[in-house]
Amino acid sequence: MCSLFYIIMNMYDIFFTERVTIKGHIKKFLLYPNYWQNEDNELPENLDWNAKKFSLENLKNIPKNEGIYAFVLIPEVNSFFQTKYLFYIGKTSRDLKTRYNEYLNEKNGKGKYRVKIYEMLNMYEGHMYFFYSVIDDRHKINECEDKLLNMFVPHVNVQIPEAKITPELRYIYE
Repeated sequence: MCSLFYIIMNMYDIFFTERVTIKGHIKKFLLYPNYWQNEDNELPENLDWNAKKFSLENLKNIPKNEGIYAFVLIPEVNSFFQTKYLFYIGKTSRDLKTRYNEYLNEKNGKGKYRVKIYEMLNMYEGHMYFFYSVIDDRHKINECEDKLLNMFVPHVNVQIPEAKITPELRYIYE
């Protein structure tokens, strides 16, 4: 018989019937409709989003164009509607294919190491998707990224254009 595992978190309790490591899986998201509907955050153009499951096999399907991208967690649960969690938004001054490959390397501990990115890519392996939109205009790429970051304040991003995050709270979502 499994012993009851008890975790206290802020304002609520979570009970599990088996011992699990849950702390690293608790994420906080800012869900504030005023940011989504704020006309200051209106995107400069309609974006044509494409999605690929984040894997080495899909590298060949990523275009050699500039644009913006996002990492989105999509739990695949039979007989349930699709649920999505936005974790990260980025832009690339290189082509999307090169940037995608850099994330594959980072996932494997090669190249630039960022704790939050490494954990996101490895903790949710097989459930993480790379969404991207090709944009030809460098100014529009920057503008779209800034506005999307301001609208959603994704969990893994630590630099939000309109937010001033004090150094001691920079990793508050961890």
